[in-house]
Amino acid sequence: MKKTLLIALILTLSAGMAIAQQKGGPGFSQGGAGNPGQGSFQAGNRGNPVDRLTERLGLDETQAAEIALIFEENQLLRDEERDRNRAISDEIRVNTHARIMEVLGPEQQALFEAQLRDRDQLRQALEEIRADRGFGGRGPRDCDN
Repeated sequence: MKKTLLIALILTLSAGMAIAQQKGGPGFSQGGAGNPGQGSFQAGNRGNPVDRLTERLGLDETQAAEIALIFEENQLLRDEERDRNRAISDEIRVNTHARIMEVLGPEQQALFEAQLRDRDQLRQALEEIRADRGFGGRGPRDCDN
């Protein structure tokens, strides 16, 4: 079981690194809307969206400040929505596991709990590796099933 988890971890990391190298690493987006304030890369223009808009539209300081506030407010709304969705997903996951446990016999329950522990350990190891390699920013719940 541990060998299987180790192999899965290695394959996942290899695939992730290959994809990151193809796309230019963390924070790279190709021509899309990007992620404001996250160092997105768009058509050769690094920086935050307020600077880009100021440059392209000729914003004055007041306009730039108002637009910066709009981006900050929207980021807070996205963060709140992500937290709500994460809480809902956690509740669904807990209910699903409880229902599965009701169906299983005692030995199967022990195996299922061990499987969940192994998955949590693998997830934690992946998060530590991502953080060490600069691919952080993801919470421990972002890859739950």
